[in-house]
Amino acid sequence: MSKNEKIQFFKDRLLASIQGESVPSFARKCGMSETVIRDYLSGKTYPSLSRLGIIAENCGASFNWLATGYSLEEIESNSDETVYNEKIHRIPVYSKQMPSVEEAKTQKYVRDSPPVMNYPVLAGWLAYRGLNPADMIIYWAKGNLMEPEIKNNNGLIIDTSTRNIVDGGIYLVEYGDMTLLRRIHLTINGWLLQNNNSAQTLEVHKNDFGQYDVIGIVVQVINDI
Repeated sequence: MSKNEKIQFFKDRLLASIQGESVPSFARKCGMSETVIRDYLSGKTYPSLSRLGIIAENCGASFNWLATGYSLEEIESNSDETVYNEKIHRIPVYSKQMPSVEEAKTQKYVRDSPPVMNYPVLAGWLAYRGLNPADMIIYWAKGNLMEPEIKNNNGLIIDTSTRNIVDGGIYLVEYGDMTLLRRIHLTINGWLLQNNNSAQTLEVHKNDFGQYDVIGIVVQVINDI
């Protein structure tokens, strides 16, 4: 069975994982609407990365099995040709996607927590973009400051190898206890950190660059459904 066919049978894996639980009950457990769950079960739509993680946690199933139809053991024991038709790389996905108010005050990037899951990315796509899979991470967007390009709960594939700022690129930046997702514009004296839906612009002088930790540049947005 090809990779695409495996994905198409997600509805069957979800149905098996629910194990006879009613749709209203399972929807409440996952914090989703009944319509969303019914659409998944009918094959009308597929869950986003974030929702797939929530579903896997609440039905006790493997994230990788729900997403691909294969367990990690099967992926490792089979050749890429027989499983995917194309080599894949698994990009680490980090937790703290929905911090509490107290956690949000001090939330840092991924320094204090291991990845909670992996997201499969085709090697061909990475090669076409000239990206090294070892440098990729996935981070969760929160809030609406970067809409319409990046919406709340979108998954962001971020290239952490970036050291030279590209004017107009969207970057994940740490400053003190804050994690910022901002577009950076270059100026003669430093940077302008801007968002799309607020007049607030943060000016950073060259002398202050050392106070900011640029984690990486956003290279792909994974839309939530």
